[in-house]
Amino acid sequence: MPSAILRAVPILPFTDISRSVDFYELLGFAATRYQGAGGGGGYAFLTRDALQIHLYHVAELAGGSSPSGVYFYLAPGTAASLEAEFRSAGAPILSPLTRRPWNMNEFVLSDPDGNLLRFGEPAASL
Repeated sequence: MPSAILRAVPILPFTDISRSVDFYELLGFAATRYQGAGGGGGYAFLTRDALQIHLYHVAELAGGSSPSGVYFYLAPGTAASLEAEFRSAGAPILSPLTRRPWNMNEFVLSDPDGNLLRFGEPAASL
């Protein structure tokens, strides 16, 4: 039987569509905005490298920060250059590229609403 599920897309909350879309465009994502959707404050589709993230509006976040996040599995040997690309674009890196106990080389950043974005490649490539 063929698989019925083709892909999964994370949907992350935001409080200000312009601020969030500007941040993801800084990371190289292309954005399509849908004003008035997602609770009235907007909705956005973000794409990069054939991957997609959706953003939806919330009036406020409990504690001022989202508990949500996305893990991006990277091609071997690409984490260092991607981290450098993000740094040169001015993205704040919360945790620099580091070998983790679970055998991944990872770096971490956060979007303006506290959604964690983790980027990792197999540790053998660092």
